[in-house]
Amino acid sequence: MTALLHPARRLLAACLVLACVLLAACSTPAKRQQYVTPNDVWEGRLSIQVAGDAPQRISADFFLEGNARRASLTLNSPLGTRMARMQWDDTSATLEVGDQKRSFESVDAMTKSSLGSALPMKAFFAWLSGRPEAAPGWEIQTLDMVQGRIRARSVDRTPAVQIDLLLEGR
Repeated sequence: MTALLHPARRLLAACLVLACVLLAACSTPAKRQQYVTPNDVWEGRLSIQVAGDAPQRISADFFLEGNARRASLTLNSPLGTRMARMQWDDTSATLEVGDQKRSFESVDAMTKSSLGSALPMKAFFAWLSGRPEAAPGWEIQTLDMVQGRIRARSVDRTPAVQIDLLLEGR
């Protein structure tokens, strides 16, 4: 009797594995936002340094999708834990840190509140695309798309801000 159960158990296990494979094959990945194209997705390492009375340094892995007008930016720790998520469009911006969610009237207001200085988002996306677009109060120190490196710093602003990006897979 034991010999009969053993092949039956193997058959049951094989059926379960097959069912799991078929179910996995039928699943579809989450759809991207409609405003995102494959050229509007970047990931890598990000470092932002803010000088001043209370200096700040943020280093994180980032995943960015969208454009200067509408985007989503997720910052993760080196271990993969989500540190923050920012989303914005033409009418508003939100910042999620842990279980706290804050709303802002714009992406500029959000970055200014978080860092003490607004970031040049339109120029930022141009830099990501390899275009050295000028931004008032900012200068690009490094724009090396072969190496995937971007460095920009604020000029004549208080607090002084430096942004370093290392892009993956470009």
